[in-house]
Amino acid sequence: MKNVVAGSARRLTTAAGSFVVLLVIWGAGCQKEQPMPEPNKPATEKAPQAAAPVAAPVEAAKPATDKVLAIVDGFEIKESQVKQAIQQEYGVQLRRMAAESPEAMAQGEKNLLPSMTNRMVIEYLLDREVKKAGIEVTPEQVTAEMAKKLAEFKPPQTIESYKQAYEAQGGNFETFTAGFGKQMKYLKLLERNDPNSLVVTEAGARKYYDENPNQFQVPEMVRASHILISTELTDPNVDPNQFKAKAKEKAEGLLKQVRDGGDFAALAKENSACPSAAQGGQLPEFGRGQMVKPFEDAAFGLKVGEISDLVETQFGYHIIKVTEHRDPSTITFDQAKDQIVANLKSSQTRQAFQKYIGALQDKAKIVYPADETAAVSVPAEAPRK
Repeated sequence: MKNVVAGSARRLTTAAGSFVVLLVIWGAGCQKEQPMPEPNKPATEKAPQAAAPVAAPVEAAKPATDKVLAIVDGFEIKESQVKQAIQQEYGVQLRRMAAESPEAMAQGEKNLLPSMTNRMVIEYLLDREVKKAGIEVTPEQVTAEMAKKLAEFKPPQTIESYKQAYEAQGGNFETFTAGFGKQMKYLKLLERNDPNSLVVTEAGARKYYDENPNQFQVPEMVRASHILISTELTDPNVDPNQFKAKAKEKAEGLLKQVRDGGDFAALAKENSACPSAAQGGQLPEFGRGQMVKPFEDAAFGLKVGEISDLVETQFGYHIIKVTEHRDPSTITFDQAKDQIVANLKSSQTRQAFQKYIGALQDKAKIVYPADETAAVSVPAEAPRK
């Protein structure tokens, strides 16, 4: 059934929780970065469909005539190589499309050819510069940096726990780790080429804080649990009035049990029609405007620990228990400083990479023998630290 929380699928974002790795996703027609999945999300949240993991490498069929899609200073990038890269990254999505329509999968792969070709052009240019600079990262350094990032998750993750969750979604962790290591090399390359691009001062962070006060306001928030007795009629042969009356009678009985000292979580698990029943009725923290109005009014009107009367909404009858209530507040500069610095540094890094990649492209001789591979042109994106 529909969740009573309006926008219940919203993601709780933090710097650590939104950590992403760009698997060399730059260049004309680049695709959006692939977020790391976040295991341990509340069961009431839904992972965005766009965040499908990288698929295990699948051997792409070599075309009868292996066309050259791009030539970079004499180095040829062939169609079979590009298709192999597409399968490595988008194999899961393409196989889902194939299950619905082989034609859709073929078209999907065709649509990805231009962006992947241009990505591989930029990867070649960057790899060449990395080699010239003698930049290396050891497996130990990759492991340490990955562990550091995962430890910033809320709740913290280990490499092993993340690997299990990643592979459970169809991802190839070795491919992911290789991309992570390559990103580290590119960031080292940028630091050597333009070290000032990564410098963010406290004064700069303070300026941002002072100029964007609305970003640091925390609204009034409530955390609550509830028991929902649904009035959603699924059998057309049942009298709706009788069905609703029985639902109300059941809800009144449960309310009496709760007020007589019954275990709220246990009763929610046994009786609630909301998906939150699995968590004993517990809902994610919410602010005003995220719940249907009658539910919101009741929840924000209760003190912590109080139990509501029956609350009727279009979903049925609710029994609400408020477990936490936070008044509106302002995040102080000291509380926000680290996050501001991280965001500014990420923004500056992207801009510096766009400039650097553009300079590499200008100096190189790049030819696209197949016209379709040059059809898309989008500014390059940079890896985020």
